[in-house]
Amino acid sequence: MPELRWILLGLGVLLIAGVYGWTRRRERPQVLSRRTEPAIGEDLPELTVDAEPPAAKPLPQPDRIISLRLVAGEDQELNCEKLVVGFREAGLRHGRYGIFHRHASGDTTSEPLFSVANLVEPGSFDLTKMKETNLPGVSFFLLLPCPGDAVAAFDDMVETARRLALELNADLFDDRGSSWSIQRERYLREEII
Repeated sequence: MPELRWILLGLGVLLIAGVYGWTRRRERPQVLSRRTEPAIGEDLPELTVDAEPPAAKPLPQPDRIISLRLVAGEDQELNCEKLVVGFREAGLRHGRYGIFHRHASGDTTSEPLFSVANLVEPGSFDLTKMKETNLPGVSFFLLLPCPGDAVAAFDDMVETARRLALELNADLFDDRGSSWSIQRERYLREEII
């Protein structure tokens, strides 16, 4: 009986090693394909995808990421169509990575002041399915250092998020999931300074 246990243990180890080797052999790097987003229906303002710079250089790692979340009220979801219209009215443009960006003075070739991503993975917005899509929320984020005045970019991000929260009857939360407060806003502003 003890010999049978050793044989079964050995076969189990060989099986695990084989599965591990097989999965390592199958892993291949994924190549991201470029895609363009189509224009939206007639009843909305026309949305266009801002072109990426021809020679996109690798971005440096940010020193700090400051974020806040705009989340639908309890037992509700945000209407994606209304949200995107609100983004456009606030000067945000759909661009790189399929998310929305605010650029300094509308210059879409420069690095964004701040960006907005979908809370649902992978974080991008599929503009072809806007009319039938509802979202639990979005994340506003600012990468430091940022182009221009970082405090002004932070204030602009917070003001844009507040305005959209009022328009969409949504709530604001910080990166820790706590309700957005004046104290937290002041603390983050001091950190940026």
